[in-house]
Amino acid sequence: MPNSVWENLESFVRMEAGLSQRKTLTRALDLERDLDLTGDDADDFMGKFFEKFEVKHGDFEFSRHFCGEGFNPFVVLGFIFSAKLRRKYDKEPLTLGMLEKAIELGIWDSQELGRSAGNQMGR
Repeated sequence: MPNSVWENLESFVRMEAGLSQRKTLTRALDLERDLDLTGDDADDFMGKFFEKFEVKHGDFEFSRHFCGEGFNPFVVLGFIFSAKLRRKYDKEPLTLGMLEKAIELGIWDSQELGRSAGNQMGR
């Protein structure tokens, strides 16, 4: 039975993201880049996260960390010619360490989570 914040979070992530026990989870893993949580799946995941761990939404913005659903070949072509477009789709990482810290804080505080994310990368 999980007893620490990390163990509870790890169990939740495995269940909601459909990850096997063989997949090593670390605090540095990014939900979108490493666990392939995007679009509606990421939105559902985050909704369940806030509910299960009773974390207040605070200043959480979905679009800050995740791209929307779907694939547009014209956008991909636009990446070649537009740095502005590339920046629009370059999202801030949302790591498992940040989720853990949000649980500990009880609220999503982007500034605090960003500050602590660097500290937790080696944990």
